[in-house]
Amino acid sequence: MAAKRMLAVLTICLVFGLGAVAGCAPQAPTPDATADAGAEASGEESQSGKDREYTEDELAVIAGAEGTTHGDIGEDVFLGKDYIDQLYDRWDMVAEEYSPEVRTLPDGRMVQRTPTEYGLASGAWQTQANTNSYNTYWLDSDNRGCGSCHADLGSVLKNMAFEHTQVWNDDIKSNLTVQECINCHHWAPGYMEKNMEFGTLMHAVHFGARHKVQFAEEYGGNCNSCHNATDNGQGMEMWDLVKYDHLWGVNNIASEDLGDVDFSFEQETTQDNAFSFEWMHAYYDQMRHGAGVLGTNLPQSLFDNWEITIDGLVKAPYTATLKELVDEAEKAGVVVEKTSKIVCSWNMVGGGGISNVKITGIPVSWLVEKAGGITDGANGVRAMRADGSSRRSFSLDKLNANEALLVYKINGEPLGAKQGYPCTNWVEGVDAQVFSKQINAYTVADDCPPDFGDSKYCAENYDGSPNGWFDENGVIVNRPNATILDVPEGLVIESGKPFDFHGYVDAYNEHISQMEFSFDGGETWTAFDLADTDPNRVVWWHLQWTPPEQGAYRLTVRATTAEGSEGKQTHTVLVNAKDVLPSKEDTVVLETTSLVPPRAAAAGGQN
Repeated sequence: MAAKRMLAVLTICLVFGLGAVAGCAPQAPTPDATADAGAEASGEESQSGKDREYTEDELAVIAGAEGTTHGDIGEDVFLGKDYIDQLYDRWDMVAEEYSPEVRTLPDGRMVQRTPTEYGLASGAWQTQANTNSYNTYWLDSDNRGCGSCHADLGSVLKNMAFEHTQVWNDDIKSNLTVQECINCHHWAPGYMEKNMEFGTLMHAVHFGARHKVQFAEEYGGNCNSCHNATDNGQGMEMWDLVKYDHLWGVNNIASEDLGDVDFSFEQETTQDNAFSFEWMHAYYDQMRHGAGVLGTNLPQSLFDNWEITIDGLVKAPYTATLKELVDEAEKAGVVVEKTSKIVCSWNMVGGGGISNVKITGIPVSWLVEKAGGITDGANGVRAMRADGSSRRSFSLDKLNANEALLVYKINGEPLGAKQGYPCTNWVEGVDAQVFSKQINAYTVADDCPPDFGDSKYCAENYDGSPNGWFDENGVIVNRPNATILDVPEGLVIESGKPFDFHGYVDAYNEHISQMEFSFDGGETWTAFDLADTDPNRVVWWHLQWTPPEQGAYRLTVRATTAEGSEGKQTHTVLVNAKDVLPSKEDTVVLETTSLVPPRAAAAGGQN
């Protein structure tokens, strides 16, 4: 039988304190009273305490002294010990039966979404037991939250019957969370209307005619599958957003106790492709997207014959083919090759709407100089897309700083169809809404929005660059954005061995100055200063940390900028450290991460 925890005063009351039923408060009995009660329970004549000699250990047990264990208790002292032992054995069996599910993902990694209760919180009832399976038996946490049925929300969206905008990013291995879904489907002016709000959609999807039977009968789904019901006036909260406040067994480590951690960052890593959400606002968006999905190679003639016009408030407007401009710019030595980022205003904390790539392009300032320069009164430049679906603008500051480029290569290769072959507008320090694909004109204008940094996306004509996502109160929620990558919820790692958490932090046109990490749910933070970060490139960070013992741990990240912006949302992931990793045969092996099979019976060894 497994070693048992300290016998608390509560157990004494269970055996001897029947008077509590009559209203007596539980109290530790005196040695004499205990001896008399023991004699009566055994049918023997009660003896005076003077006739019974107690060892120091027995007296300590009777007094409920700290550190005493079940093994210290003699059955002649507490005749109910055998019953209590059987009770705890039964609880251990329940704990094994309801042990948290360990899954092996298709990529071979293992996850355990629910913490194992290696020890109960101090002061919790039944603290003398090994466990009462609070997380799984009482809260049923293995069967709650999006991850109970969908191991990867990005995979769910990939396999929808109706194609969803590509918000996942396999190149950086982002893990989509329900918070990202709520952010966009709760407040998305210009993208979605009220009938697309998250609550309306999810209740219809899970309880509608198509899926209700499968959700309710095959998966045992109900309101508690997604929600946490409260008695504090907060109503039906989303379980995934509040679960860390309710689960037992999460080890909290204060910053002063964290020990050695190794932090580093860099801005050179690039991705194979620039992300593209491929918004399907217009027919030509769909055409570009479809050509990319089909792997269509667009003809060289499109590049050679593509025309670019420079007009508006310039002295000598002109039109030239892209090939002519590239040839002339290369001969003049003005072509720019550099590592640069693209990030969308939508990109929420935890999101994948960001990339670092090597771009090759012509400065728009050089193109304007060829037109004789700007005339008086201009305040910006509009990037005109050939299909007419976009007329976003950027400031003259971007033009003069050579941060606006006509890009025709990414990572040394011609653009793909999704990226806007044969060319795209690229402006550093602004969100991707200004990165107009298949651009065919730059129009210098005097009516561009005066505030190019913070004007709301849904301003008239969709002008300006918001550099962040505003909530309904006008607060930017994702600047800065500190995100953890490639850690599926509950990832199983080895205790005592270093683990590399990594991700990115970005703030659009602002300089990241500090990153902070918390292993106790945000109570305390470990801060690292970042110096001389380039806002035009993604900051990739690494934090190497060693879990000191087995158990569940959560990491929360946030950041601040030199300009004073602080993250309004944080990103948290849970990992489960184990002394010995489970064997694959003792786990539930998943062949898909989209809609996983209903939970199988717990396999042996899942602890």
